[in-house]
Amino acid sequence: MTEKEHSQVNGVTMPLALQENQKDDSSETRKNIEELESSGLMNGAGGETVPNDVINDSIKMQGEYEVENEVHEDKTELKQPTPEPVDPIGFVKEHTVLSTLTEDMWTSEHHDYINEFFKPRNSSRLLVIFVDPQLGLTLDNKIPPQIVDEICYFIHKDGVTIDSTSIDKMVQYGSVKSGHIESLLRLMQSIYAPLFFENTSWPDSIKNDFSAQLHRFMASLTDTHYKMQGHTVLYIPSEGLNISPDQAAKNKELVQRLETAMVHWTRQIKEVLASQDAIETSENSGPLEEIAFWHNRCVDLSGISEQLRKEGVLRIQMILELSKSSYVASFRKLSRQIQDGSEQAQSNLKFLSTLKEPCEELSKAKPVDIPPMLTKIINLIRMIWVNSKHYKSRERLTGLFRKVSNEIIHRCCKEISLEKLFDGYVVSSMKSLHQSIDCCRAWKETYSYVRQMHHKFSSEGWVLDQSSIFAQVDAFVQRCKDLLEVCECQIHFARWEDGNKTPLPCFAGQRGPEITRSLLEIESAFEANLAVMSGVRKTILDVKATTWHDDYNRFRTGIKDLEVMMQNVISTAFETINTVEQGVELLDAFQHLSSREAIRRTIDKKTVEVYALFNDELNAVKKELTKKSQSLGPLLPKYAGQAHWARSLKGRIDRSMKVLDKAYFLPHIGTGAETRTQYNQLSTALDEFIRKTFNEWAVTVDKDCMKLLDVPLMCRSTEKQAMLDMNFDRILLKLFNEIQYWEKLMFEIPHYATEVYLKREELRNLRENVLLVVRDYNRIIAALSLEERGLFRERIRHLDKKIHPGLTKLTWASKGISDFFIGECRQYASKVQVIVDDYKIANLTISRNCKRISENLLVRIDNKKVYEGLEFEEEQMKHRASAQKRLKIIHEEIVHIMKQTFEVFRTDGQEVQNHWHRYTEKMDRMVEEAFRLNVKWSLQELSKAINGDGKTTPNPLFRVKVVLTGEKNSVEFSPTLKKLATIVMNTSSHLTAAISVIQRLPDLLTRKRSTKEPINNVIEKDEETKKIQKSIDAGMQSNAQHLMNYLGTWDNYREIWEINKDAFIRRYQRLNPPVASFDADIARYTEVANNVQKEETVLNIQFVLLDCSPLKTALLGHCHEWENKFTTLLGEMASQQLKDLHNFLCSNQEKLSKPPKPLTSWVIVCHCWNNCKQISVR
Repeated sequence: MTEKEHSQVNGVTMPLALQENQKDDSSETRKNIEELESSGLMNGAGGETVPNDVINDSIKMQGEYEVENEVHEDKTELKQPTPEPVDPIGFVKEHTVLSTLTEDMWTSEHHDYINEFFKPRNSSRLLVIFVDPQLGLTLDNKIPPQIVDEICYFIHKDGVTIDSTSIDKMVQYGSVKSGHIESLLRLMQSIYAPLFFENTSWPDSIKNDFSAQLHRFMASLTDTHYKMQGHTVLYIPSEGLNISPDQAAKNKELVQRLETAMVHWTRQIKEVLASQDAIETSENSGPLEEIAFWHNRCVDLSGISEQLRKEGVLRIQMILELSKSSYVASFRKLSRQIQDGSEQAQSNLKFLSTLKEPCEELSKAKPVDIPPMLTKIINLIRMIWVNSKHYKSRERLTGLFRKVSNEIIHRCCKEISLEKLFDGYVVSSMKSLHQSIDCCRAWKETYSYVRQMHHKFSSEGWVLDQSSIFAQVDAFVQRCKDLLEVCECQIHFARWEDGNKTPLPCFAGQRGPEITRSLLEIESAFEANLAVMSGVRKTILDVKATTWHDDYNRFRTGIKDLEVMMQNVISTAFETINTVEQGVELLDAFQHLSSREAIRRTIDKKTVEVYALFNDELNAVKKELTKKSQSLGPLLPKYAGQAHWARSLKGRIDRSMKVLDKAYFLPHIGTGAETRTQYNQLSTALDEFIRKTFNEWAVTVDKDCMKLLDVPLMCRSTEKQAMLDMNFDRILLKLFNEIQYWEKLMFEIPHYATEVYLKREELRNLRENVLLVVRDYNRIIAALSLEERGLFRERIRHLDKKIHPGLTKLTWASKGISDFFIGECRQYASKVQVIVDDYKIANLTISRNCKRISENLLVRIDNKKVYEGLEFEEEQMKHRASAQKRLKIIHEEIVHIMKQTFEVFRTDGQEVQNHWHRYTEKMDRMVEEAFRLNVKWSLQELSKAINGDGKTTPNPLFRVKVVLTGEKNSVEFSPTLKKLATIVMNTSSHLTAAISVIQRLPDLLTRKRSTKEPINNVIEKDEETKKIQKSIDAGMQSNAQHLMNYLGTWDNYREIWEINKDAFIRRYQRLNPPVASFDADIARYTEVANNVQKEETVLNIQFVLLDCSPLKTALLGHCHEWENKFTTLLGEMASQQLKDLHNFLCSNQEKLSKPPKPLTSWVIVCHCWNNCKQISVR
C-alpha cells in the first residue's frame, strides 16, 4: 500500500492514510488527535457497532488490495464526475450517536460551529460532541477534561475541500462510551492485527520488525485489560496459523516472536504465583478480602490451567519444542505449579468459605453489636486450624486473626465521625469512642477466653503471636483514648456539647467583662490548637501513621498552657467575691474542669476559701449578737424587733448554709465539717435569744388593757395652735405592733392581750375615720393665716361646735355614736373647705391678674423697626390707648371677683367687716404695686431703647435726616432734636396719665373711703420711676450733643452753599482769568463732589439713625451749579474775544486792501501790518 493510497471503511481511516494526514497537522491538533487515539476514541470503541462487512472486507485486503485500488484510481482519472456539495450539518447529525441526544438539543450556534469546522481554512481537525449535565449538548475541538459518559468525534484532513465524493475519504468519525482499553483491544484484535499479520505485500524485514513490536503491544494490552478485571489471560499470537509446526519451527523470526510470547506467559504465571505473598503482607485487609483473594486465585489459576490446554498455546509450545527453545522447560515447570496451586487454592477457599457469613455480618455491624459475634468467628478459625491441610501454618492463622482485628478497627472507624468530632458534636463522638474501645476490649477478652479454653481442652498448643494480632488494636484503642481527651478538651475549653456551645456564665462585678474576655481568649487559643489537629485528621485513625504522636504531643503541650491560663482566670475571678453565694456560683461555673488534675488543685484551694468566707460570716454574726445595743428601724417594736433582728441574723447564715448544702459538686474538705459545727452552735444560740426576748416582753404587758380605751377621741394639739390631734393611747399602738410581729415569728400571745388585740381592726377603722375629721379640720386651719382666720371667724366657730363632743364625751370604747358624729363633722367641714377653696382661688386669680397688669406694658418698641418723623409718637399713642383699655378690663375683673367673695361675708358681724376692710386694702396694695411695676418696666423699656442695656449699644430707634435748609442756608436735622426730645418726654409723661382712670379698691368695695392718693399720683412720686426718667433725659441730652458734634464734619463744605455764586462770578469775570484758571476751578468743584460722595450716607449715633442723603444731594447740586457757572462764563468770554478778533481783522483787511497815497498813509498801513503779525503770532 503506497502513501497515495487511502481507504475508508465505514468512517475508519487506514493507519497509513491517518499517518499521512497527521504530517500536516498543527501542534495543537496533533496533540488532540494523539490524545483521541491513545484514549481509544476510534471506531468500534466500547459500546459502538462495527458491521461484519467491515471486518470481512478488512480481512480480505491482501495483495489484491493494492491492484484493486490502482484500477480504481485509473478509472477516476479517466472520468471524474462533478462533485456534489455536501451538507456538513446533516452529515454530522446523521452520524452523531448519543443515548441522551434529542433533536431539540441542536441550536443555530451548533450549526455555525459545524460549518466553521468543515471550512478549508479552519486549522482545527478534531470535532468532539457530548452532552454535558449542566450545559447540555456541547461541541468542542478538544477532548473534554471532565468525565463524560459518551462522546462522538469527527476528524478531517487539513486544508481540503469536503464534498460528496471526498467526505468518506477525508473524514473519520466514531463514538466512544466507556472502557477505552477494552475498545482498543477489540479494535486491534478484530481489524488491525489480522490485517497486518496476514499481509504478504510488505518486505520481510519491515514485517518482522513490525510484527514483533505489535505482538509486544498486544500482549501488554491484553494483560492490562484483563488485570483490570482481576483475571490473568495469556495472549496467544495469531501469526503463522496457515503453516505447519515444522515449517514454523524453521522460521527463526517467527520462533523469536513466539519465544517472546512464552516469556511474557512465564512472567504472568510467576506474578500469579507470587501474588499470594502480596495478599499476606497486606496489613489493612479484612477476612472478606482474604476469602475473596482465594476465590479469585482459584478462578485465576483454573482459568490459566484451561488456557494452557488451549490449541493455540499447545501449538506454540510444539513449535518451540521443535525449534529446541530453552524456554519450554521452565514454562512446563510453571504449568505444573499452576496445577498444584489451583488445588491448594480450592482447599483454602473451601475452609475459608465457612467464615464468609459471620464475617459479612461483622462487616455490617456496629461496634456495640460486634462482641456477640466474635466467639463464633474465633471457633471457626480454630476449626480451619485443626482441619485444613494447607491453611494451618502459624503465619497464615496469625494473619487471619490480624485481618479480623483490621475488620473490627475498620467498623469502629466507620462509626467514629471525625468531621462531627471536630465540628463540636462531642457527646455523640465520645459515645462512639467508648463503644469502639469497649468493642476492642471485648475482642481481646474473647480471644483470651477461647485461647484459655483451647489450652485447657486441646493437646495442641496455641502458638499464635498475640502481640502481632492485637498490636494495631492496642494502637487503635490508644488513638480512641487520645480522641476522648480531645473531646474533653472541647468541653472544657470550647464549651462544645453536641453541636452547640453552652452559654458562658454571666460573671458579675467589675472584673466580669475581663474574666469573660479571658475565657474567650482561651477558647480562641484552643480553637487554634484544635484546627491544627483537624488538619491532620487523615492520620488520626491510621494506626500505622507515626506522625500522630508528634501532633498529639504538641496538642497536649498547648493544653497544658491553657490549663495554666485557666488557673489564672479562676484566681482572678475569686479576687472580687465577697459572699459565699458568689463563691459557690464561680465554683459551679468552673466545676466541669475539675477532671483536670492541675485545675482541680486550684478548685480545691478556692473551695477552702469559700468555706473561710462562710466562717468569717459566722464570726461576724457572733459579733453582732454580742453587741449590747442593736440598731433597729424606727417602725420595729422594741422586743419583737430584737427578735426579728436575731431571726434576720439566723436567716443570713441559713442562706449561706443552704447554698453550701445544695452545692453537691463541692469536694469534701476538713474545714467544711468544722464550719458546719460552728454553724449549728450559732443557730442554736440565736433561737435561744429569740425565746428569751419573748419572755421579757410578756412580763411588760398590762393585765387590763381595755381601760386604755376610755379616753376622748380627739384633743387640742399642744404643738400646733388651733389644730387637733387624735387622742389614742400609744401604749396600745406599741402593743398591737409587738403582737403583730410576734405572730409572724409563730409565738403564742398571752390571753389578756389577745382580747384587745382582737378589736385592733375595729379600732383601726375608727382611728382612720377620726384622723379624717382631724385632717379636714387641720387642713382648713392650716390654709388660713391669722388675719384670714378672723375673716372666717363665724365658720370656724360653727365647726368647733360640731367637733366638741369628740373632745369631751365620746371615747374609743363608745359604740354606735362615733359613726354619726364623724359623718356630721366631715359634712360640715367639707362645706367650710369649699368656701375656703373658693376664697383661695379668688386670691390666686387676683394675683394672676396683678401679674397680667404688671406685664401689660404701656410702651411697645419694635427693635427691628426704625421710626421716621412722628411715626413713633403715633404708634405709642395707639398702643397706650389699647393697653389702657386692657388694664381697665383686668381691674374690673379684680373688682368683680372681690364682690363675689364679699357675698360670703356680707351678713357677718362688724368684726368680720373690719377684717374685710383690711383684706380690701391688702388687695389694693397689690394692685397698686402691679401698676407701679407696669410703669417702671415701661420706662425701663424706653430707657433701654435710648441708652441700651449697659452691655451693647442701643439699636436705631429714630431715623433723622440731615438737610440743607433754604431759609437760613445752614445744615439742620429733620425732625429737629427738640422735636425728638418732646416725643420721648411726652411718651414717658403720658404713662402715669394712662392709669389715672384706675380707682382704689376700698372706694369701690367698702363703705369707708380710702385715705390714700390716687395710684397715678403715687407712681409719679415713686423714686425708682423718677430715677429711670432722669436716665432717659440724660440719654437724650448725650445723644443731642453727639449729633451736634457730627454736624461739624460738614463745615468743610460750608463755602459751597454760603458764597453768593452770581456776585463771585461777576468779580471773577472782571479779573479776566486765563483758561487754565477756569480748568483748575472746575476741577476743584469736581473733587469736592467726589469727597461729598465718599462721606457716609447712613450711620448710627446711639439710638438715632442719621440719613445724610438729602444733604449730600444738595451739596452735589451746588457743586454742579458752580461747575455750570464757570463753564458758562468761560463760553461767554471766549465768544466775546472771538467777536473782537473778527472785527479787528475785518477793519484791517479793509485798510490794507486800499493802496496808500500820501506818505502818512504808508505809516498807517505799516502800523496795521505789524499789529496783524503780532496777533497771528499770539
